[in-house]
Amino acid sequence: MIVKYYRLIPQLGIMQPAPGPPVQAQNPQPIQPMQPMQPMAAYQPQPKFLDKYGTYSFSKWLMIGIVIIVIGAMFAQVTDLVGAPNPADYERDGVLDASKYAEDQFSHEKLGTSLDALSSMLQSVGMGLIAYALLREANQGDAHHTAVRVTAVITGVLLVGNVAAANLSIL
Repeated sequence: MIVKYYRLIPQLGIMQPAPGPPVQAQNPQPIQPMQPMQPMAAYQPQPKFLDKYGTYSFSKWLMIGIVIIVIGAMFAQVTDLVGAPNPADYERDGVLDASKYAEDQFSHEKLGTSLDALSSMLQSVGMGLIAYALLREANQGDAHHTAVRVTAVITGVLLVGNVAAANLSIL
């Protein structure tokens, strides 16, 4: 606990604090020569960040890739779940409303095209994540036998090639 002592100075009845100790001049420090700059250390995340989000793990990346592939496959099935328009639904008194049926048929085809494209993108991202996990594990996984690491590299390269060449055609 810090306690300040005040001294009463009889000047017009005002109390003033006591003066502080005298200031002593410090000795000048000798000038040191400039040292060359040290290279910066590699970034190391804070331990609390690692505790919260974790570090890289092969199984985590593999599972994220598989989950994204499954979600993409589910999107491809939505149009089958909804079904195409049925012509019987557009008949009134035995007369087909052709314009409304054609409009709904077109909308269904567009929905199918859009969801197939989204599904394809998600599956490509999932395959890319799995390929990344394999290549990174092969590069940094020192605990594995060389044959396992070579197999992981080959599999990762094949997956990347599959994703890259999915829509290529020679003709």
